[in-house]
Amino acid sequence: MNARIFKGLGSAVAIVYALLLQAKSDNWTYVEIDNDRQKWGDWAEPEWLRYFGLHSGDVSNDGYPDIVSGRYVYLNPGKDLTGEWKRIDLGLNTDGALILDIDGDEYADIISTSLPSVYWWEASDTAGTHWKSQMIAKIPETGHVNGQGFGVADIIQGGKKEILIASGKGIYLLASPTAKKPKKWKMYNIVPDASDEGFAAGDIDGDGDLDIAAAAFEKDGEGVLKRLFWWENPGEEQGFDTAKIHFIHESLHDIDRIEIADLDGDGRNDIIYSEERYPGLEPDAHLVWLKAPNHVKVDRWVAESIIEQYSMNNLDVGDVDQDGDIDIVTNEHKGEALHTQLLVNDGSGKFEVKLIDTGKEMHLGAQLMDFDNDGDLDLYGHAWDRYQYLHLWRND
Repeated sequence: MNARIFKGLGSAVAIVYALLLQAKSDNWTYVEIDNDRQKWGDWAEPEWLRYFGLHSGDVSNDGYPDIVSGRYVYLNPGKDLTGEWKRIDLGLNTDGALILDIDGDEYADIISTSLPSVYWWEASDTAGTHWKSQMIAKIPETGHVNGQGFGVADIIQGGKKEILIASGKGIYLLASPTAKKPKKWKMYNIVPDASDEGFAAGDIDGDGDLDIAAAAFEKDGEGVLKRLFWWENPGEEQGFDTAKIHFIHESLHDIDRIEIADLDGDGRNDIIYSEERYPGLEPDAHLVWLKAPNHVKVDRWVAESIIEQYSMNNLDVGDVDQDGDIDIVTNEHKGEALHTQLLVNDGSGKFEVKLIDTGKEMHLGAQLMDFDNDGDLDLYGHAWDRYQYLHLWRND
């Protein structure tokens, strides 16, 4: 633990970790969606590369959220989620990353990347079993081909939400035209200095529009990712070209996943991030809460480490226990136990760590969605080391 950054928190982290070992949550049912997935490297170089994309939404028009992950679409069986999740292969080595409504018709839409190419997929039937694609943009590829950050957000206020994709040259924004079948898309490199890892969009300065938080490379797309910034939305159509950049914090290890949420109920959005450790042999990665100060542009953000453990390449936030505050979910990407965890918020930012499961590793997973339409959030994610697996935990 670094005393300069997390002063006086060593004992607190030890207590939290002890709670982790004691508090087992029995209110989850594990569902194995798939155990036979292929990886990117089975179809193209580099051979070791897996898929990064993961998102959920209703593509079959039955009211239940489905999943896109890599080149596969999984159709939700409904009811208790334990039935067969029918797998649809898109037929292209592409990284399916987002499900969204692009053209306002009854056919589902997906965005995927095979960088430098970005594809729009539209279902050919309302059941979401057949798909056709067109390339809509070209953005710079990364050192591992595709980026590891994706999102849909109302960055340019009014109209449709925009598509955000991390690339080898920062974060790109794609905005579809208003035409029913758009051909030309507006594209802006809104945050050219951001990394190709995770990022988050949220209203950080409380002015009503969405800002972006991300780590940045030290120089020219190289170096470690230990410096976290937020980019102020200028409220202009061209995006963030004229935005002010605000430094927040320097981490101990590379920043991997990022979320924006109000954890302590003070009305200001905080920032949460998880650290990556590569090759991941050390249990010293941190899940960090950065408390928003009164004046986010000038005051210091206070960093609090919630957990110290193996590499956490997974993160999401939401009201999992339905008590009105924001909880956190994460997963150990490395280590022997591979803890999948729920951090239950008491409303003031104090967390009880509960163990959902062990032995199931994820990468860019631990995402929340109500898959069975019972009003609470379930958990899902894909694996990296055992890439054949797609996991789901039903929240009971």
